[in-house]
Amino acid sequence: MLNSRQKKAAFEISGNTIVSASPGTGKTKTLIARAQKKLESIPKHKSLALITYTNAAADEIASRLNTDDKDIFIGTIHRFCLEFILRPFSWIYKWHKPRIISYDELKEFIEINSDIELGDNPLDELSKIKRLLNGDLDCSNTDNIESWIYISELYFNFLRDKKAIDFNEILFKSYKIVSENDFVAQSIANKFYEISIDEFQDTNIFQYEILKAIRNESEDCTFFMVGDEKQKIYAFAGAIDNAFSRASYDFQAEIENLDTTYRSTTNIVKGYSILFKDHIELQNDSKYKDFNFDIVICETKNDNNNDYIANTIAKLISNGKAELSDIAILTTSWRDAYFISKSLRQKYHVVGLGSLPHKNMNTSSFGLIRSLSKFLFSPSIINLRIIKRNFDSHSLENNIVFTEKELTYKINSLITSFKELELTANLTKGLSSVKHIFDTIFSVNNSDIEEIINSINNIEKSQL
Repeated sequence: MLNSRQKKAAFEISGNTIVSASPGTGKTKTLIARAQKKLESIPKHKSLALITYTNAAADEIASRLNTDDKDIFIGTIHRFCLEFILRPFSWIYKWHKPRIISYDELKEFIEINSDIELGDNPLDELSKIKRLLNGDLDCSNTDNIESWIYISELYFNFLRDKKAIDFNEILFKSYKIVSENDFVAQSIANKFYEISIDEFQDTNIFQYEILKAIRNESEDCTFFMVGDEKQKIYAFAGAIDNAFSRASYDFQAEIENLDTTYRSTTNIVKGYSILFKDHIELQNDSKYKDFNFDIVICETKNDNNNDYIANTIAKLISNGKAELSDIAILTTSWRDAYFISKSLRQKYHVVGLGSLPHKNMNTSSFGLIRSLSKFLFSPSIINLRIIKRNFDSHSLENNIVFTEKELTYKINSLITSFKELELTANLTKGLSSVKHIFDTIFSVNNSDIEEIINSINNIEKSQL
């Protein structure tokens, strides 16, 4: 059941809409309800698009939507750009079909340019190389502009020689196409009945301008933007300021606030309201609102953290206060999380492959691994569709084309191989087995998984 504000946003507002949704107020529920309602009246030649910030979020929405994939696109902005802008319209500038630069190729660039200074994390430095809207180099991340220009020119030339692009170039080239060719934005607007954007507060300037270009070409395609400006966490990645008020003007969109949370306690809601006084007051209708809990602050020596956590978990379980599935561990870095999970895996079953860097977990490779894992534990038509969607994403990023017959065979082979994997406590061995499966199925080297393995090996070497 939806509350009155959720119903208004999902069913009653027909035009462009912005939903400002505080934590626990039913943002995803409202987004899905809106999509289901639109699917009931969608013209035959139209589709819906639900753009998410991560592949994991796309999988979550896909699992909750009762629809055939042919009626709806669910995926990240990068996949949206690859599928509907770069793939069909790269010919305008005589660009090659888009293929994402691999980890191995990035390592090659670093090795052949060993004389340039890229700091302790060269891959992170390379990810900062990007253009401004006008095509000029973005030099906001450096104090040495001359050196940055030199490195960037080497990098862009390397991408061109490899006939590849990175994620920053996906957005820049997509923006260039839609901003300089009105018919492209028009064709996209004609294709979609509505475009929904999740986590809208984290939209960067390229994403925003691409969407605005589509909006400016046709009012028949509506936009449904959902998020919470108080939760903007990607300012460092270029998320625009005042996204909601800006979009309200540019898209002529009505703003609807969701003001009732269903998953918090009274104390947390009160603290939240104090922190954000300028925003709508949050009501609490959670079944946990009167739940009392203790916050324990404990100082330990660095080398005792793992033992303390393991002992605390053992006490919670032995005292009957919690089961393993009730326990979550958060850390300030993936490095800490890796060592904690490695320690716990000696005694407990840690869900998934283990603790891995977030930036790597958001690739199509790990989206496919997640969907395969979910299908093995819970086989269903919906979860099978999610595997196919992630398979398509991975193929798209690597510029691989399969016939329908090949696609069916490859997916079945992938599922069968995954079922035969030997469960192991050795994370790198398990990842190597998964990498071998991917390399065989797709006939390309899977550098996403290789990067993870190398990261783990490097971090373990540093402890010797």
